[in-house]
Amino acid sequence: MDRRNFIKSSTLIGVVPMLSSFKITSSVIKPNALKSGALVGVISPSSSISELQYKKLLENFGVLGLKLVQSTHLRAHNGFLAGTDEQRIEDLHAMYQNPKISAIICARGGYGATRLLDQIDYSIIAAHPKPLIGYSDITALLLAFYKNCGHVGFHGPVGVSTFNEYTLSHFNAVLTNGEKIKLAPNTPNIIVPGKASGRLIGGNLSLLVSMIGTRHDPSWKDHILFIEEVSESTYRIDRMLTQLRSSGKLRGVKGIALGNFTKGDTLPGDPNFKYSIALNEVFHDRLGDLGIPVLAGFSFGHEEDNATLPIGILASLDTETSQLALLESAVKH
Repeated sequence: MDRRNFIKSSTLIGVVPMLSSFKITSSVIKPNALKSGALVGVISPSSSISELQYKKLLENFGVLGLKLVQSTHLRAHNGFLAGTDEQRIEDLHAMYQNPKISAIICARGGYGATRLLDQIDYSIIAAHPKPLIGYSDITALLLAFYKNCGHVGFHGPVGVSTFNEYTLSHFNAVLTNGEKIKLAPNTPNIIVPGKASGRLIGGNLSLLVSMIGTRHDPSWKDHILFIEEVSESTYRIDRMLTQLRSSGKLRGVKGIALGNFTKGDTLPGDPNFKYSIALNEVFHDRLGDLGIPVLAGFSFGHEEDNATLPIGILASLDTETSQLALLESAVKH
């Protein structure tokens, strides 16, 4: 594809910005619980899915016991994006406006969600509270909808994820049963001891950093922050955590839960190994002096074991019991 045409088609919607009048709210709006057999819309707001991923998506819906409704441009491909910005926003709006759709799950992450944030009509989203489910690049949408609409968002598996017993059980517990789940690390790693409570907020570290300075970035004050990352070198994680410190985003945060940091440590075979340090040292150095509890080792993020965490829901973090626990249901029954 000609690069000039790709950029032009991808940003066409940005030529005439979609203006929407929405009110930033501090209230939290819970969606209805997800019922077995419900119609669930699938969208691709970030990168495109391959043929193999599409087949896995179809298989997953059989496991989930949900009925799949594909967005118009689900399998679109436009350079490194799953269709143009206009196509992806059209699919997003359509799923929220469709009264038959009970929830929306993103097909995958990748890149592209942040391009949409200034163009989304948040009055459409606010008028139709539905569970939006995904992680990685989808962090941007979850945070924007929380900030601009007060919606609880669900940081959990995408359509092409592996729904093993752990991931599926937590998905159903949070979204279907409304359980106050308790997460415990397989191997508790206490960076800073202590107890804290507050509303959950967080997601992928790269996206958390990229949201800073935008009008779609919610306050983290009085929240428990959860963070995960994938395929980022130790020094890059150090740099991003430093950005969180320097920007002031960590001021007022009550506690921090660290999930999967897949492929984060520099391995002995890497030529840069002798210049690196262990990821755990970075956690202690960048987060150890904040005066709040920090607990690492939770199973959420870029691994097959990926627990669903609801953004905006009250939770507690306790290093003594090694638990991150929801204090209220994330859905309405």
